[in-house]
Amino acid sequence: MLLKRFEELRYCGTLPSSPGIGLAILRLTQRDEPPGAEFAAVLRLDPALAGKVLRLANIARGPAAPAIGDVASAVECLAPTTLRNAALGFSLLPAGRAASSGHFDHDAYWSHAIAAAAAAEEIAREEGSVDPAEAFTCALLSRIGMLALATVHAETYERILSEARGRQPEHLLLEELQHFDIQHWEVAAAIFVEWGLPEAFIGAVLSLGLPKREPELEDPASEPLGRVLRSASLVAHRLLEGVATQGALGEGWLELLAPVGGTLIARDRLVALCARIAPRWRATCGSLRLPTAPLGGEELDGDSDREPTFAAFALGSSSADLGAAPEAQAERALPPSELRVLVVDDDPRVRRLLEHHIVGGGYRVVTAPEGESALRAVLEDAPHILVTDWLMPGMGGGGLLRSLRSMDIGRSIYTIVLTARDEEQQVIEAFESGADDFVAKPYNPRVFMARIAAAHRTVALQRQVQRDRERRAAQVVEMGLMTRRLHAAAHTDVLTELPNRRYAMQRLEHEWTDALRFDRPLSVLVVDIDHFKDVNDRHGHDVGDDVLRSTAATLRAHTRRADVVCRLGGEEFLVINLNSDGRGAGMCAERLRRAVESNLVRSRGFEGRVTISIGLASRGEGIATLHELLKAADEAVYAAKSAGRNTVRAAVGRWPGG
Repeated sequence: MLLKRFEELRYCGTLPSSPGIGLAILRLTQRDEPPGAEFAAVLRLDPALAGKVLRLANIARGPAAPAIGDVASAVECLAPTTLRNAALGFSLLPAGRAASSGHFDHDAYWSHAIAAAAAAEEIAREEGSVDPAEAFTCALLSRIGMLALATVHAETYERILSEARGRQPEHLLLEELQHFDIQHWEVAAAIFVEWGLPEAFIGAVLSLGLPKREPELEDPASEPLGRVLRSASLVAHRLLEGVATQGALGEGWLELLAPVGGTLIARDRLVALCARIAPRWRATCGSLRLPTAPLGGEELDGDSDREPTFAAFALGSSSADLGAAPEAQAERALPPSELRVLVVDDDPRVRRLLEHHIVGGGYRVVTAPEGESALRAVLEDAPHILVTDWLMPGMGGGGLLRSLRSMDIGRSIYTIVLTARDEEQQVIEAFESGADDFVAKPYNPRVFMARIAAAHRTVALQRQVQRDRERRAAQVVEMGLMTRRLHAAAHTDVLTELPNRRYAMQRLEHEWTDALRFDRPLSVLVVDIDHFKDVNDRHGHDVGDDVLRSTAATLRAHTRRADVVCRLGGEEFLVINLNSDGRGAGMCAERLRRAVESNLVRSRGFEGRVTISIGLASRGEGIATLHELLKAADEAVYAAKSAGRNTVRAAVGRWPGG
């Protein structure tokens, strides 16, 4: 498969995290001790932060070290400062993001990701086929392509999702290809490559976008993980059915998260897995304010004595109210009624008085009694202006300001500190902690509202800058889409839709280098359609084109997902057999020969079959360079034609199965 790139996310997209994760991260970063297991337990619950940490860890690892695929190992590889900065760089949804039935349901996405991850970990532990920690990570990230498309191409993708509800998953993939020239499973694979994740992750997530195939056609490196992911998807689907029944996900939303072709799992095993996973999944999602529901009348008590798979944090408060789309807001001025002010003071009388004055000015107000609940309000309501007392029980104004300024989303908030009159030291400490302005208590209401008006002007200027950034980002997104289309056009054969000769040579050079570096087997098959000139001469080029298309489709359908089938030109094709020695390549060649021989081609005025001759060569066996590999395979295909066609020949001798 021609692996596509998703450049838009690299240049202008930041994947969002849930507010519950953000607050848990803030709590952990306020501690003096270095990040550890508890930190990893939180990071592994969030696709965006898990991916960021894995990417940093894979960049830091040595060139010969294996790719890191689980968050705990990534946390151990990173310095505490690097880890803290990465975690505090989380992004949240814009406060005005709509949540109507036609839009991407982020809460449902996060809840499903956690359910699938927990199920994959349990299944992997039960089967022993893959590492449970890596299964957890891969399942958590498997649908990150949907999150990326919903982040970068928000409006268009929301329309696609709305129209795709209630239909088969294949319909969504076709719509994604039509609009973006890439579908979300391919986006996930492209992101995995960017993050340096294990190759098995890439093959496994791509397999979710294709129907199940015969066992011999599955990639042995990624098939076990892909099988776990499919079963985990069914468990996650079952767990969220109660939420969908209640209407929280919107009609037809859950089906959009299903892999193509579904999967098979015995009902008894499904119920048992749900019983073990459901309590922990509900506890985790409940602490993160994500949707969960009981599964009807079934008893899912599970093994209550089992050590929890993930850490739970009591976070409280509900999700923010969501209004108009951010793009629409950006085009309007910011009237006071749309500017949100957070007032923090432990004295309820002062809070009510401040709220009275600010509401009187036409502003929207949210209040909090102390710093901890103020942080929660910041993450859920995204205020533009913060007015906070300096001295409060628990987290005071200084701690609140330092927490805000330590994370990306808190640096744009305009902060006004209420200090005691004639307390010069408090004012100095407030500015050192990140305050933008201060008002001495007892305050003059007119002076205070003048400070709010000044803050309003600053926020309006910030909004203009943000609008300009969004416009530039939109241009970059469009350029990324155009680049992908141009890249696909330059590397795809128009007639057969297979990768073309240019791509074949580039890919083969890359695979040859990797094969030498890691001492992996590598084989190539040169495939030539027998008597193709006679087809063109007797039936015309239109029929010849149909023969080429049908043969190309047959070759693709009977090779492993990891193998690369390309059209070199004319009636000649190249198959790159990854991680395959001469014997494996010979089995592949004979399978292709039989498949093409039995394939009935129907065209205008023509109905018949064609055959192919195949020459194969493998690294080693006296072949030391890529040029020698291709030359040997080319000579072998000529030997196959000389032997009577419709046969297979190897570069060294004749393959016994031919």
